[in-house]
Amino acid sequence: MSLNQISKVYATALLELAQEANSLESTEEELSSLVDVFFSDDSIRHYFLSPLVDPSEKEQTAAKSVQGKASEFVANFITLVVRKNRFLYLKDILEDYRAGVDRLKNRSSLRIVSKESLGNEAVDRITKSITSKFGREIRVTEQVDPTLIGGFKIYIDDFLIDASIRAKLAGTREALLQKKIPVGAFE
Repeated sequence: MSLNQISKVYATALLELAQEANSLESTEEELSSLVDVFFSDDSIRHYFLSPLVDPSEKEQTAAKSVQGKASEFVANFITLVVRKNRFLYLKDILEDYRAGVDRLKNRSSLRIVSKESLGNEAVDRITKSITSKFGREIRVTEQVDPTLIGGFKIYIDDFLIDASIRAKLAGTREALLQKKIPVGAFE
């Protein structure tokens, strides 16, 4: 099974269970906060990823750490993921789960990638513009990518709007390469 399929299988199973329990949104919030806790601290992440730690000890630690911090439903899911040695995929499972919830709620996912944070006003303008074009609710996430020269990229579902300086320079380069200047034109 490919790495991408692993997260999709777990996310789909969780999505079906959450849908039956009528707890799509609350499951997402709980799972998101637990993933943040598990991956925000390097020592916690290393503990669960370490091959030196006994798997049953990891499972017990996971069960104790989520007890009281999440519903029994989400706590059992986290424990299962740790038991099956799939801790590494938790972030991907969360993203696939969010995509599934978005599909069920007829919602689009908008990710804005820029060199620096654009600020609330710019993000709101982009969101309003995209919402009017697509005619559906939008879930917005903003991501900073210091490798961008400038500008931004917008990912909406399967579409990419690339307004980065690198893309504009590549377009200009391509246009110049396509331009055929006759020999002797500058004589």
